[in-house]
Amino acid sequence: MTEKVTKLALASRVMVLLLQWLANVMITDHRTQVFRTPYDKTHKNTWLDKTVNVLFDGLRHWDGEYFLHIAEYGYSYENTLAFYPLYPLTVGYSGRVLHYLAKDCLTLRSCCLLMAVILNVIIFCKAASLMYQVTQLIFNDATKSWNATLLFCFNPASIFFTAAYSETLFALMTLYVMLESITELRFIPCSVPLGLNIITRSNGLVNVGFPLYFLIRRSVLRANQSFFSIIKLICILLLSLIPATIFNFYQFHQFCNSHKSIKHSVQVVDYAREKNYILAGQRLFNQSAWCEATLPFPYPYVQSHYWNVGFLKYYQLKQLPNFVIALPVLGFLLWHLFLYLKHFVCNLLPRYPLQQLLKEYKTLPFILHALILCLICVVFVHIQIATRLLCSASPCLYWFAADYLPKSFDKLRLHSRGGLVVIWFATYSIVGCLLFSNNFPWT
Repeated sequence: MTEKVTKLALASRVMVLLLQWLANVMITDHRTQVFRTPYDKTHKNTWLDKTVNVLFDGLRHWDGEYFLHIAEYGYSYENTLAFYPLYPLTVGYSGRVLHYLAKDCLTLRSCCLLMAVILNVIIFCKAASLMYQVTQLIFNDATKSWNATLLFCFNPASIFFTAAYSETLFALMTLYVMLESITELRFIPCSVPLGLNIITRSNGLVNVGFPLYFLIRRSVLRANQSFFSIIKLICILLLSLIPATIFNFYQFHQFCNSHKSIKHSVQVVDYAREKNYILAGQRLFNQSAWCEATLPFPYPYVQSHYWNVGFLKYYQLKQLPNFVIALPVLGFLLWHLFLYLKHFVCNLLPRYPLQQLLKEYKTLPFILHALILCLICVVFVHIQIATRLLCSASPCLYWFAADYLPKSFDKLRLHSRGGLVVIWFATYSIVGCLLFSNNFPWT
């Protein structure tokens, strides 16, 4: 089955790559005043650079520009601190290896873009395999596991799983944490992906709930192991927080240390002057207020200062189209989460002891996790990112949607609920490819 899933995942990525290439070639890019990573305009591109640009330039828009900037130049501007380091650093180091091997043929800029796409395709295939394994472990239903994986491969945010975004890596690390939590909950195999998860995206911290829940579950089911479970949980949390702590110290050292001298390239400095960005190592008085905090953590400050992210700040009439874009995924998930929790609270809790419920209902932590993410999307973030956030962070979307699909696709009817799910996933996947690859706003 692993080989079958890998072939399906690879086929889906080839389709996305072809669609974005055709759209990028046939449609003129939408011009917006958004962040563009600076580059040396005096450098002459080779024919290979031009080929990479033609094939994959549609995959570097929007946040992709930030990730590729970090990969090429590091955290040179304060606003880049909103993007966590695991994905861009992986792209940057692998891009430099490729550039070393082909420096006469490809610029570092082209190498980073090429490696960003290659890594996402490889990682996506592994993530699809893990999606199947996690679903099968939870439900022991091969048909549901296959349908959920199929929907994952053609999900509404498909373009972001191939573009220079961290969604694919985040999905992989999240599924690793889930798989290990469900099965053996070993110290290192759980702590390492959880730590990497936390430095891939900010919402990775929510995944701490999985080892927490399953360790509590084991303690309840085996009362004599509660002390060791607490010690194990503390050790897992401490180890998993080490990468994020190191990154936080790095951010403070780069942007708050007035005595630090950092050499930037000419194009980076020029772009900073043009956009009035704060450069690493060049903080002035009254800049970067987060540096003066008791706990100098830049993420909430940067999100609020540069993107106006905060509690209910996005509730403006002009943002209505973005709420419409996010409505399908949020409406679908919240409705099914409500039905699940209503059934659990009203029908199961009064009739069965807690020990039996914990033993039989492995889906509960996934439901609570999805609910927390939905609430975060509704009240805090830019609402349009809800689709890609939930598609990369929770398998619940695919599990609920898979329930509507027939056991055989020969029986699928477009006017049925299963047909509507397929239409929704396919429409968002295709429209997303067309809009994103030409720099139009999307999720």
